[in-house]
Amino acid sequence: MATTPLPFMLRLVQKQRVKLIASCICSASGAVFALVPYVLVFRITDLLLRSTVEWHDIRWLILMAFISILLRFILMGASTMLAHAAAFHVLYDLRVRLVDKLGRLPLGFFSEQHSGRVKKIVADDVERIESFIAHHLPDLTASLVAPLLTIAYLFSVDWRLAIAALLPIPAAYAVQGIIFLRGRRSEDMKQMHHLSETMNGAIVEFIHAMPVIKSFNQTVHSFARYRNSVESYAALWGEIAHKKTPLYTLFLLLLESGLLFIMPLGAWMYGQGNVTFPVLVLFLLLGVGLTAPLRQISTLAHMMQNNMEGVRRIQQLLAEEELSSSMTVCTGNMPSRFDISFQNVTFAYENRQVLHDIHFTAEHGKVTALVGPSGAGKSTAAQLIARFYEVSSGAIQIGGIDIRSIPPEQLMDMMSFVFQDVPVVSDTVAANLRMGKVEAQDDELISAAQAAQAHEFIMALPNGYNTLIGEGGVHISGGERQRIAIARAILKDAPILILDEAFAFADAENEAKIQDALSRLMHQRTVIVIAHRLSSITDADCIVVLEDGHLSGMGTHDELLAHNPLYAGMWMAHREADDWSLEGKDGAYV
Repeated sequence: MATTPLPFMLRLVQKQRVKLIASCICSASGAVFALVPYVLVFRITDLLLRSTVEWHDIRWLILMAFISILLRFILMGASTMLAHAAAFHVLYDLRVRLVDKLGRLPLGFFSEQHSGRVKKIVADDVERIESFIAHHLPDLTASLVAPLLTIAYLFSVDWRLAIAALLPIPAAYAVQGIIFLRGRRSEDMKQMHHLSETMNGAIVEFIHAMPVIKSFNQTVHSFARYRNSVESYAALWGEIAHKKTPLYTLFLLLLESGLLFIMPLGAWMYGQGNVTFPVLVLFLLLGVGLTAPLRQISTLAHMMQNNMEGVRRIQQLLAEEELSSSMTVCTGNMPSRFDISFQNVTFAYENRQVLHDIHFTAEHGKVTALVGPSGAGKSTAAQLIARFYEVSSGAIQIGGIDIRSIPPEQLMDMMSFVFQDVPVVSDTVAANLRMGKVEAQDDELISAAQAAQAHEFIMALPNGYNTLIGEGGVHISGGERQRIAIARAILKDAPILILDEAFAFADAENEAKIQDALSRLMHQRTVIVIAHRLSSITDADCIVVLEDGHLSGMGTHDELLAHNPLYAGMWMAHREADDWSLEGKDGAYV
C-alpha cells in the first residue's frame, strides 16, 4: 500500500542524505554570509559619520564584505553541486525502479488510456523530483535561515523598528491562508495532473495517427481529443488564475509594504534622536529585503505541492498490481517436455469476456494453429501463454506445470515470438539481433540471419550489421523486420515458438523467404501459429477454431472442412479472396 508522498520522498533520498545535509548546511551558511555585507555597510556608515574617520577600519570592513560575498557564492556553488549530485543519483535509482516495475506489469496495463500517464510519470514527474532536490531544497533552506537571522539581528539593533518591519507579514500570511483554504489547491493539483496525463496521451495518439491526419488533410484543430485536452488544460489554469490572482496580489502587496511602516516610524524616531542615521539606513535595507525570501517560500510551497502530487502518481504506478506470484515457485521442477495445455481457460479484460472455457493441447514437436474471425481471441490466447495477462479462471500448463509456478524470467526463456507488428529498437541491426541472445558472437548473428533469409538484405544496408535502424535510422520494410524477428528467434533457440500473423507484411517474394526460414525454425519445437491466411496453416498438425472467445472446433484442415461450418466458410471466403481481382470499365483486369 502506498504511503503519503513525503515519507516516500524521504526514503528515496535516504542513500543520498549525507550529500543533501551537506548541501543544506552550505546553503544555510551562504545565507549567513549574504547577510554579512549589510551588517558591514551599517558599520561603515556609522564610522563615516563620526567626527574622526578611521580609514584603516573602513578598509578592513570593505575587505571583509568582499570576502563574505566570495564565501557566499562558493558555498552556494558547493550547495548546488552537492544537491545536483544527490538528485541525479536519486533519479537514476527511481527510473531504474520504475522501468523494472513496468517490466513486471501485465500487458493489459499498457493500453492506449495509460500511454500518456506512463509517459508523464516516467518523464515529467520524475524530472520534477530532480528540480525539487537540486534546486528547491537548498533554496528553501536559505529562505528559512535568511529571514530568521535577519529578524534576530534587527531586534538586536532596535526592537521597535524590528516590530514595524514585521507588522505586514502576519497579515500577508493570513491572506495566504485564505488562498489555501478557498483555493482547494490539492484538488486543483490533482485535476492539473489528470489533464496533463490526458493531454500527453492525446499527443501520443496524435503522432501515431499522423499518416491518417495528413492523408485526409486534417489539422490539429480537427483532432478533437487533442484539441479538447489542450483547451481543458488551459481552462483549468485560467480558472486557477481567476480565483487566486486577486488574493495573491493582495498577499504580495502586504508582504512588500514594510517600507510603509518602517519609513514613518524611522523618520519620527530619527527626528526625536532615538535612532541614528546608520540604524535607519540598515532598517530601510534589511527591513524591506526581509520579504524577498518569504516570498520565495510561498513560491516554493506551491511547487512543493505540485511535486507531491507527481510523487503520489509515481507511488500509484509502483503500487500497480503485478503478475500474480502467489503460487509456490520451484525452479528445480521445470518442464522436461513443452506441451502447452489450456485447461478451461477463461479471461476477461476490463469487465469484457474475451475467452470462455477454452481447452486444448498444443503438443511438443507439432504445429498448432489458432484461427477464427477478427476479435475471436486468437492473439489473446497466445499472449496468455507468456503471462502477458493473467487468466481469470482455469490454468495453462507447460509440460504439466502451471505457468504461474514458473518464474517469469524462466518462462520467457522458454519462448520465442514473431509478432504481427515486429518492433525494432533504435540501434544497429546487430544490437536488434542480440536481443535474442545477448552474448552472441558475430558469426552466430550471420548464421542466424542466413537461416532467416535476412543476411542478403542486411549486407545491402549502408553499414551492414552495424547499420542503425529504427527511429532516426535506415527504414526497413515490414517483411524485413519479420525476418530480423525470425533471426532473433533462431538465436534464442527456445523450445516454444509463437507466430502471430507472421506473414502480415509479406509480399509474395518475402512470404516464400519467411516460410522457408520458419520451416527451419519450427523443427522439434512446440509451435503456436496465429494466421488469417488459411493457406499458410493447412499442413498444421492441429487447427483450433475460435469464435467470439469460444472453442468452435479443432482438428486437421480436412477434418474441419468436413465437420466445422465456421472453418469451412472461412476457407471458402479465403479461396474467393485469392481469386478476386479489380476489373476496369472496359472489362480489363487491373
